Amino acid sequence: MAKITMELIKELREKTQVGMMDCKKALIQADGNLEKAIEILRKKGAAVAAKRADSATNNGHVESCLSNNLKVGALVKIGCETDFSAKTDDMKKFSESICQTILQKNPDCVSDDVCCLLKQKLYDNKITINDSLNELIAKIGEKTKIEKFVRYEVENNGLVNAYIHPGANLGVIVELTTDKSIQEHFEQLKQLSHDICMQIAVTNPLSVDPDGLDPEILEKELEVIKAQLAASNKPESMIDKIAAGKMNKYYEEVCLLNQKFIKDDKITIKDQIKKTEVKTDLKINIKQYKRFAIGK
Repeated sequence: MAKITMELIKELREKTQVGMMDCKKALIQADGNLEKAIEILRKKGAAVAAKRADSATNNGHVESCLSNNLKVGALVKIGCETDFSAKTDDMKKFSESICQTILQKNPDCVSDDVCCLLKQKLYDNKITINDSLNELIAKIGEKTKIEKFVRYEVENNGLVNAYIHPGANLGVIVELTTDKSIQEHFEQLKQLSHDICMQIAVTNPLSVDPDGLDPEILEKELEVIKAQLAASNKPESMIDKIAAGKMNKYYEEVCLLNQKFIKDDKITIKDQIKKTEVKTDLKINIKQYKRFAIGK
């Protein structure tokens, strides 16, 4: 049997960041072979994941990453069992590496199908996402999973921006498109997109505008409003008019463009976009956005 030295244990720990005793046990099992020991620890991570498969992942970390020119961006939500693990450097580094891989390799989904995230190698091409996940699980000893991600890429003119709330428990990504190049007005568009991300983080809108709302939701909301008005003995001739006003108020609450701007409640987000359009001579459109929150 090979001699398991402290130097070898330390080397394995440096490579895997797993505890000293676990490193020693893996080296003994691998008869001192460092690469075999690394594989054993990875498999141990998979074993831990299997044992804790039914555990709830109500804590976690949200991470974003952007290309230098803000043409491509990604947002990823990682779930784990405890807030303590969510705030470790290991979780932060793992989340960053996953986000960069999504940014660069554009996987189709999270699952382990060939074109999906878990089968991809990390952006540095060392190991697969699945192996990296198992390593993290081995370190923290609790269920951890990549819950979901989005990746936006501007096709023509515009940019992608993102915002991560302090504590990394909430994140937003948004894509703005324009009718022509933003090169001369890059900083203004960057600021506008950041403000919109902040708005979405705070208000959690259901859609960009009323057209994006589910017709069934609108119909139910209108029914509730009319029922309330009928119960209040309002004149029949006034109900439709009052209901329309209440629906406009509803749009102010749930539609991004209709919401009061959090930096200036005298104007809406639509007004703020118009102000930027006048300054830049650009036509600006919020193409899409996504908001991820831990525990939801």
